[in-house]
Amino acid sequence: MAEEYIYKNTVQPSWIDNNNHMHDAQYYSIFSDVVVGFFESVDLYVSYRQTHEITIFSLEAHISFLKELVLEDDFYVKVHIYDYDAKRVHLFLTMYNNNDERIATYEVIMIGVSKVTRRSMAFPQPILEKIQAAFNMQKPFNAPSQLGHVIGIPRK
Repeated sequence: MAEEYIYKNTVQPSWIDNNNHMHDAQYYSIFSDVVVGFFESVDLYVSYRQTHEITIFSLEAHISFLKELVLEDDFYVKVHIYDYDAKRVHLFLTMYNNNDERIATYEVIMIGVSKVTRRSMAFPQPILEKIQAAFNMQKPFNAPSQLGHVIGIPRK
């Protein structure tokens, strides 16, 4: 991965809900696609996963909706590796509009899983090295309030 992974797209008509903005399920779908794209950027392609009997699962995820996207809005998503170890990668994704305003955030912990045993496994060394390289090349990250946010209704 020579540069930061960024996903770009435009809100499609089929993504719009009855509130005339992008359906919440579409955010999850987009963020999931971005996570897959990120792992492909560190060479964990579907073909690699098939030949090496490894896959990735989500362990935990949290999304925060900050602003709306409507039909034909352009947007982009940036991926930040917050932390990682031999088996897991803690990612923080931020979706922006073309005015660079934050639209939504997605925090997820992904884990390597053996396709044979269906249990966690370490990432193959070449993949782990690419994750480490991507982590090391990142720009400084000011952790937003959404990172590690616990869901709840504040009481006074």
